[in-house]
Amino acid sequence: MLAKGKRIRMFGYTSTSLDKDAALKFAWQNQHSGHHKVLFHIKWDRIISYYYLNAGAYDHEKEVLLVDGVYLWVESVEEVLDTNGKKLHTLITLKKDW
Repeated sequence: MLAKGKRIRMFGYTSTSLDKDAALKFAWQNQHSGHHKVLFHIKWDRIISYYYLNAGAYDHEKEVLLVDGVYLWVESVEEVLDTNGKKLHTLITLKKDW
């Protein structure tokens, strides 16, 4: 379980997006198994350890590819609800570990 203050490592190249709506389109859920959508908000302030893929067939996705083995700190974990209180997704905020 991810909790505030926990350090995690992203194994493999990790595909992300600067566009929240594009990212949510890739979020997965399954009502039968109880899995729900998770959105990661990654705070990144360096010019290294990633590739911005702004050319090609999918440049509208504003894809950012994080390099293999990136360490991140969990800043927060919160449930995002609609106006009726129904869970839309879990928002996990991460910060780059320097």
